[in-house]
Amino acid sequence: MKDDIFYAPSQRRGVIFLLLILMGYFTYLILKNYSDQNLEPIEFIKDLPNFPPILPINKIQIPITKNPNFWNKNDWKKLGLSEKQILLIENYKSSLKKFKSKEELYRCYAFSEENKKMLDSIIKFPIVKKSNKNLFLLLKSTNKPDYNLNKTFDTVYYQKINKRYHYYIKSNSRNIQILDKLNKDHTYSKDTVAINSKFLRMFTSKKKLQKFYPKSTQRLFVCINNSDTSLLKKIKGIGSKRASQIIKYRQLLGGFININQVKEVYSINDSLFDSIKDCLVVKDSTLKQININLCSIKELNHHPYIKWNIANSIINYRNQHGLYNSLDELYKIHIINQEIYLKIVPYLTVK
Repeated sequence: MKDDIFYAPSQRRGVIFLLLILMGYFTYLILKNYSDQNLEPIEFIKDLPNFPPILPINKIQIPITKNPNFWNKNDWKKLGLSEKQILLIENYKSSLKKFKSKEELYRCYAFSEENKKMLDSIIKFPIVKKSNKNLFLLLKSTNKPDYNLNKTFDTVYYQKINKRYHYYIKSNSRNIQILDKLNKDHTYSKDTVAINSKFLRMFTSKKKLQKFYPKSTQRLFVCINNSDTSLLKKIKGIGSKRASQIIKYRQLLGGFININQVKEVYSINDSLFDSIKDCLVVKDSTLKQININLCSIKELNHHPYIKWNIANSIINYRNQHGLYNSLDELYKIHIINQEIYLKIVPYLTVK
């Protein structure tokens, strides 16, 4: 019964071989029938669609002038910069007023390293020739010597032209600050002039002051920046304690820049100050300045005019943007307004 149902191995191989022959035959018939079909001829497209031409890469157009201070938005665009980059450059330039060097320009975050390499070969800043002339502020002009100027300013220079005295002080932030406070009634001109310093003479002389005030009415003048307690006590109303307080406050400040700061000393009220102010002078003042590129928050906060939040902001700005190049960068700190800036800037430096 078993032999009737199952084939022998040789029989099974024969059946499989027969099936393979049949499959090969039918495959041949199918391929032959497919090859005999009439194929349609290939049609070639005569009119090709019009594709937009491939535009060439924009070439960099170098502006006529190589000083970036005179470039407008279109000039930057011709150099391959994007609208966003140009906006950053314009905002940065408005804060500086003008670029003085490549290093100052590259501090703007708008430039990539490739942009900087490209601009290195294009940008040229004019060479500034050194001049013997210095900037001075013209205070006033008088027919007779005005020795009261020595009571207000550290060092006054003068030039005598056609029997008329012209008085000058150096143009710096400290003197400008003093003028802003004193010039409410427009007593001083505050004009900036460039003069060769060899044509000016220093207008400081105790002998001339004595001539101006006769011996019968000679006044006691005390320079509050270099006087000790014994000299301060000669002023009526100033005892040992108040003299010590003035010197202590002077050391905290780093020096007085005008006599009105004496009112900030503890125990000196308005009435006492009014009675002694004519005896006080500010000259020969070498201020002790804090280097904001090297100092700590603690050093800044130790100054009477600099609160902790201002000291913290100054140090944070330095940590984020690098060392200060000029004191004008303090204006970029949002909590430092013009009033605070003018008050603290005489006591700061970036050297």
